[in-house]
Amino acid sequence: MNDEKQTVLVIEDEPLISEMITKSLRLEGFKVEAASTGEEGLQKVKDVAPDLVLLDVLLPKLDGWEVLTLLRDDSRTRDIPIIMLTALADEKSKVQGLRGGADDYVTKPFSALELMARVEAVLKRTERPSHRDSSRSQIPARKGDKIYLVNIDDINFVNIQREYTYLHTDTDRFLTNHTLGELEKMLDPDRFFRAHRGYIVNLRKVQEITKVGASSYELTMGDPARSKIPMSRRQSSELKKILNM
Repeated sequence: MNDEKQTVLVIEDEPLISEMITKSLRLEGFKVEAASTGEEGLQKVKDVAPDLVLLDVLLPKLDGWEVLTLLRDDSRTRDIPIIMLTALADEKSKVQGLRGGADDYVTKPFSALELMARVEAVLKRTERPSHRDSSRSQIPARKGDKIYLVNIDDINFVNIQREYTYLHTDTDRFLTNHTLGELEKMLDPDRFFRAHRGYIVNLRKVQEITKVGASSYELTMGDPARSKIPMSRRQSSELKKILNM
């Protein structure tokens, strides 16, 4: 069991296989994200910055080889460990995957026990320093032509608009080069909370939690604009646990 939960992204188009892998990983203490296409998988890599990717080869449209190449060609994702999953057991396919930058290669069918052993081995072999730095007090960001060091204590919330990530303070909005997934790992989890797939909020700046639908909630922030942040029912339950409500 992991002391600090690591995130594994499963990119697999077969629902039964994806479900089996997801359940097995969660039993071992991992956080799990899933995608069923190469395109969705690439987007989730940007959103959640996983510690490891389990990547099926035979995906519709954008296949696993293409996803592997795109991840390895991008400086932001090239160091993420990747295990290829495939029914192609021939030596040529294995060599192609390993030469393409895969860290391991698992042939279907496989047992959950074997897969977990390979996941643990790859994570141990490719262990990266934690992105989170508890001593960090500022995040570099831009506004116009100027670069600022934004104090973390001044951040009310972080959000994505289109492909850009913004830091919001009481008076300004700053553009940062970090993805939301990267910021989630950098920021102190006791102070910041992923309220929605597109938002991270400073818990010290939250003033109200309001139910606005059958399964949706809204946070009201303490900034002068009293910004409204959407939140799902699941995230609301997690936040209430954190706040001991």
